[in-house]
Amino acid sequence: MNFPSDTHPGSLSARVATRFAPPQLEPLVDWQVIRHLGSGSTAHVWLLQHRTTMQHIACKTPKDVDDVPNLSHEAELANSLAHENLIQHVNIEAIDELETVDAAAGTFWEYLPAGSLAEVVAANGQLPLAQVVTVVLPMVQVAQYLHSRQIVHGDISPRNILFDLSGRPVLIDLGSTRASAHAFHLAGAPGFSAPELEGAPEDVEGLGAAADVYSLAAIAWFCLTGLVPGPAYARVPLMTLQPALDEDIVEMLEACLVEEPVLRPTMEQLLASVTHWADPEPIDLFAVVDEEYELLLPTRKPESHSTTPRRKFKRLRTRNTKHSARAQHGPGKKRRTRILLAVGSLVLTAGVVATSVFGTQGSPNSRFDPRDELSPQPAATDFQAVVDSLAKARTEAWAAPDPSLVARYAVRDSSVFENDYGILESLAAEDHRLDGIRMRAVVESAETTAEGALVDVEWRVDGYSQMDAVDTTVEEFASQSVPLQLRLVTSEGEWKIAETASR
Repeated sequence: MNFPSDTHPGSLSARVATRFAPPQLEPLVDWQVIRHLGSGSTAHVWLLQHRTTMQHIACKTPKDVDDVPNLSHEAELANSLAHENLIQHVNIEAIDELETVDAAAGTFWEYLPAGSLAEVVAANGQLPLAQVVTVVLPMVQVAQYLHSRQIVHGDISPRNILFDLSGRPVLIDLGSTRASAHAFHLAGAPGFSAPELEGAPEDVEGLGAAADVYSLAAIAWFCLTGLVPGPAYARVPLMTLQPALDEDIVEMLEACLVEEPVLRPTMEQLLASVTHWADPEPIDLFAVVDEEYELLLPTRKPESHSTTPRRKFKRLRTRNTKHSARAQHGPGKKRRTRILLAVGSLVLTAGVVATSVFGTQGSPNSRFDPRDELSPQPAATDFQAVVDSLAKARTEAWAAPDPSLVARYAVRDSSVFENDYGILESLAAEDHRLDGIRMRAVVESAETTAEGALVDVEWRVDGYSQMDAVDTTVEEFASQSVPLQLRLVTSEGEWKIAETASR
């Protein structure tokens, strides 16, 4: 089982999934191949969806016929185990009332859509100690559970720790190393596997629990620093990287990372230490989860409320891009469209054209007055959910591109509406599209006002490419993230964006 390396529904892996899916999956007529999730040394991993129940599962298919026994053994092992932080094998025969499924078709597992620990640290950077405990404590507990059954995992690494939408960390890949005191199959991630695993299998007389102790300490080090600890002779002292860390934590982790297995603390000692590090806190998975799951995440950044608005909105008069786009003609049209989208990249990030503040547009008769469309505000509004929905709607409008969708997230006749509508209309007229565009926002604070709400967000736009009608890249835009304050009002019964300001 591998972590989802490419999970966006619009990605190349999604488009080619059904074309390149292994033929042994064809008999599973009730299941649709959605996309390729990743590959390991012995298997490919696919996301399947049940055509009736819409249930998702992950399917591991062998790369070679010689890999079938290893996958079957892993599934048998998983069926004999039960722990909330251990990957669960799915009995597909029970779901579809099949008599049997050919072992060559693969093995089936619960789908964990919230990314891997490797992705979380890559997106969020170093984790606070409380979030490190959220990861490490369950992993120590599940490793202890495996050891009680004479099983040493041997490959506890960031790519083998996945999350479900509740933030539950799950250890996967039981096929990587299955051990007793006598025989085992060697595997391990560089930097996270114990030094005693670096030799050939015949040089190792048995795999002990100390190997998992080393890996778990390396996981904690990685979460705290964003770095792989590396060998002792080249390792920067943890106290140098994290001078504010408690000395007891530093001493425990460094002791667990010594090269001699017999000198490491036991799993019980590591567990006793981790439980006193900090109270666990939810991990922010927003940056790594698929867009389709964002609204289901319970782990939100807390909203803070104040009694007065932090700032007043500035209004800048800008050129009407809609009419400017309509005036583009002649040989220079492609170049001018490229320039338009270069300016448009600011629109995608800050919701503006050529400035970091929404400008006012249109004639005085059409200028937006929020009081015209106000409706009563619901109590205790979850503004993260509101902003998630608005960012998703805006992404869909720009990805299409379809100017008729702007009204789903922007108040009609507002500067936001006019700016977005004009650029999307120009894109559609040129038959251009934005490949890979995705907008997200994390709410940092929110306060209600007489006219609606002021919401501080970190607005994020993933990197994307502007493609022309023949799929030639016109221009590429890097990922961007800017702090904004959104002014939201309820229009046509829904929250929509009226204005925004940089902060």
